[in-house]
Amino acid sequence: MSPLTDAFVTEFRMQTQQKWKVVKINPEIHGFQFQQGTRWLPGLSEPEINEYEAKLGGQFSDDLRRVFRHINGTDLPTLNVYGNSGEHHGTSVGVYSFPRDFAQIAGRIQDARDNWEEIEEILKEQGDFELKKNMILVPFYIHRYIVCGPDRASGPVLSIHGTDVIVYADNLHQYLESEFLRR
Repeated sequence: MSPLTDAFVTEFRMQTQQKWKVVKINPEIHGFQFQQGTRWLPGLSEPEINEYEAKLGGQFSDDLRRVFRHINGTDLPTLNVYGNSGEHHGTSVGVYSFPRDFAQIAGRIQDARDNWEEIEEILKEQGDFELKKNMILVPFYIHRYIVCGPDRASGPVLSIHGTDVIVYADNLHQYLESEFLRR
């Protein structure tokens, strides 16, 4: 996989917004879907990124810092579609934005901390990744977390819902492509 570059993030932003211009909610699919016309919010400045890191008590990977320079969440909430059940769509923030969604981000982080030891053990058993205490989990979209460690190297992306945990992608570049471009 090629490295996550500014050019990739710029192209990613353009491609996803083009896709969202014409996307239609599929009533057959259960789960979160982006609304037509969704756009990325402008990126963060270096001082804002530093403030975000400080509030989370860790360091972002270089790749995540690069992403945050270009994009900082989405402007419209996602719709939680319950298929053809007749139940009304729920909403969720979509991709988290700092500082707008910090309360939700902090809540997601607390959820993961509450289950940290179990999450560590599950990942160890799966053999895919060893989660360490000096790492931080940065919520990005719904229950996807970017793993960041003190070495600032790009870590994996985890899908964590309670103690249901998997390595969703090996790195941020792979995650952005699979979650947002291939669907």
